[in-house]
Amino acid sequence: MESGDQMAAFINGLRALRLVANLSVVSCAMFTWDYIITFGMEVDLVWKSNWSLMKVLYLIQRYLPFIDTAWLMVYALTKTGLTKTACQKIYLTSSASIAIGVTTSELILTLRTWAVWERNRRLSIILPTLYVFLWFPNYIIDGMFLSSLKFIDPPYPGIQGCFMTYTMNIKYLTFSWILLAFWDALMLVLMLIPTIREYRSGGTLMKVVYRDGVGYYLYLFALSVTNMLMIQTLPVSR
Repeated sequence: MESGDQMAAFINGLRALRLVANLSVVSCAMFTWDYIITFGMEVDLVWKSNWSLMKVLYLIQRYLPFIDTAWLMVYALTKTGLTKTACQKIYLTSSASIAIGVTTSELILTLRTWAVWERNRRLSIILPTLYVFLWFPNYIIDGMFLSSLKFIDPPYPGIQGCFMTYTMNIKYLTFSWILLAFWDALMLVLMLIPTIREYRSGGTLMKVVYRDGVGYYLYLFALSVTNMLMIQTLPVSR
């Protein structure tokens, strides 16, 4: 009976591993497609521009996914014979890269919002303060999650990817997404206020700037909410 339960758990683990691998390949394909179709604009508008803080931030968040998504995660999910030590290093490096990329991306959009508000003095104090207070708990939660991961060497030859045996309750990650959703909602409100004013005044160029800014944050807020719902509703394999 015990061996039957172990085999069932092993099969469920393989199914979960395959699902994660498929989703990672899909995200990698979407990222590559986006990179290809926007590469020309990047060369004209970014590569040929003078060096600045925004250019550095852009290049960081633009090219880190080649490491954490296109290489490390796909490698960790498709390579055979990975040891538990190798898996721990891969997941730690990939997660750190993703955290830096997300933080940098949010910083770029936050600076954009601040610029739209013409570098308002109050926002110059409020936004950095809130940014630190919201992101610091995120890093703590992510660190707790990563430290809880337990891997084993492949139980059978030829198994692809890392075989994870334990992690803390993934539902705790919901708190991270709540913080991120709150920040995106705040940025959305801050973009909506000048957008409404601009549409009333009849400006054309700034309408595009404001409209795109609102669109970005609506999209990010929707993604955060979707992640929260998935964490809370999807079954957890044990």
